Amino acid sequence: MINYTVKTTHPHRHFIGFEAEFPTQGRKSITLQLPSWRPGRYELGNFAKNIRAWRVKDSEGRDLKFFKTSKDAWCIETNGTSIVCLRYEYYAAELNAGSSFLDEDQLYINPVNCFFFDTDHAHVTYEVQLDVPADYQVATGLRKLSEHRLIASSFDELVDCPLIASRTLRHFSYEVKDVPFHIWIQGDVNLNETRLLADFASFTKTQMKMFGDIPCKEYHFLFHFVPYFLRHGVEHCNSTVITMGPAADFQQENLYLDLLGISCHELFHTWNVKNIRPIEMLPYDFTRENYSEQGYVYEGVTTYYGDSLLWRSGLLSLEDWLEVIQDHVQDYMTNYGRHNLSVAHSSWDTWLDGYVAGIPWRKVSIYNEGFLIAMMCDLILLEQSGGVSSLDVAMKLFYERFGKQKKGYAQADYLALLNELTDYDFSKIFHSYVNGTEEYIPMIREVLSSVGVELQEAPSSKWSETHLGFSLDESNQKITISAVVPNSPADVSGLWYSDEIVAVNGVSPYKNVQQLMRMYALELELTVLRKGKRVLVRAAPNGSTWVTKYRCVRTTEPTDIQDALLKCWKEGMS
Repeated sequence: MINYTVKTTHPHRHFIGFEAEFPTQGRKSITLQLPSWRPGRYELGNFAKNIRAWRVKDSEGRDLKFFKTSKDAWCIETNGTSIVCLRYEYYAAELNAGSSFLDEDQLYINPVNCFFFDTDHAHVTYEVQLDVPADYQVATGLRKLSEHRLIASSFDELVDCPLIASRTLRHFSYEVKDVPFHIWIQGDVNLNETRLLADFASFTKTQMKMFGDIPCKEYHFLFHFVPYFLRHGVEHCNSTVITMGPAADFQQENLYLDLLGISCHELFHTWNVKNIRPIEMLPYDFTRENYSEQGYVYEGVTTYYGDSLLWRSGLLSLEDWLEVIQDHVQDYMTNYGRHNLSVAHSSWDTWLDGYVAGIPWRKVSIYNEGFLIAMMCDLILLEQSGGVSSLDVAMKLFYERFGKQKKGYAQADYLALLNELTDYDFSKIFHSYVNGTEEYIPMIREVLSSVGVELQEAPSSKWSETHLGFSLDESNQKITISAVVPNSPADVSGLWYSDEIVAVNGVSPYKNVQQLMRMYALELELTVLRKGKRVLVRAAPNGSTWVTKYRCVRTTEPTDIQDALLKCWKEGMS
């Protein structure tokens, strides 16, 4: 057993104190490893940068020699001691769903940030004592020996169970199929408890019906509501942490629905990625990158179901659901990286730059393109089977054959499973859209038409987008170019990302930049600030429409077959 004590002295400094005892078992040296990344965020985390005052002593309190073998691994010479006593502090000053945080009001720990494991003995029991105020309640998926004493059967279990300790935690619960679901709320937010529980129970029942059961004995939603804008969720085996704000605005219906959407998404991850996992991540290797091209499955399919299951649960209208689809189509069409890098290769490259915008026109989103591919597969299965099969069936089989068997999957396994359900050959979907960069729009139109939905197009209402091919960011009292369409008049004229427009034909644009550009369309001169220099750029429309807005609407006169398939799409297959 590895014993850990967590201390919260001087919480305003945001340093969490850790003390741990690692048995040496007669070894001359042991290596203690801090994880290099955290599941749910497929990039290196470099958590070791937050550690200070790292010290090791023997059982008699004498200092032991150590040296680093990597940025986050320490090798300790045991000098014959039976126990290595580790002490260090971790700086926890950032509050989001994947971080750790300490202040005067709470202790929040995502253990993968700040707990060490013995590289030779990761599968041992961890006991964690929380040295926090006596009236602090603890929200966590870990088993409790007492309110402030927790136990995990292995390092993998420990780091997959975040915790919040606070005297201001609120707790609600509901049950589905005799499984307890807990909702823990930290932060000052006004939510209708009755509606919240009913809505959470609704999408939970839909997911449980789809998979048949859930791979945990109970489940915990851990919420942080903060006073500023934030939207972030991270999945775990029997819990999720979700951080959202501004907390004062959750009386607005759109924010409440967003809360349901992110919660439904994270719960779906309990099956898809925490249980149904790519072969490259089974087991997790916390010492290095875990490259995988299957992000369109573990994030894309989850994004698709995170919203579609709200529609199927009656929490979104059909119009709401179609708006979700059109937003994903719009994001796809305004990301010109779709011409350069497939979604499979973009998944691999999350370890490179997957969570920032990156250089222009380089990559796509595993969430967005993955959503669209999942929708294509779902509707193809529905149509080809006459409403008998769907992606629901595929995911349940995935769970039975891979998740429950603790077996990792490859792309070939997912493709074979889809091909098994109908006579349709999904290899062309994978060749063109998963591994290739072929345009999605024709296939999206085709699959949506099967359920009586049209994908309509109209020019953007913004003159610069429609006629010149560039978009503007008008926040922070500046007018800055945020996107440029390849080969558009803006691109050809030399306008580029981050150019700040300071004049249109010599006139300061202030809040009427689109109107001014339209006025001077035939002889347009833009003065831009570019890396401290004023540059004059002349641009002119060439008659083409450069940015299109997309809208999903119900067909005016759907056929009986389209109506029947739409009904099957909503009701699901389970």
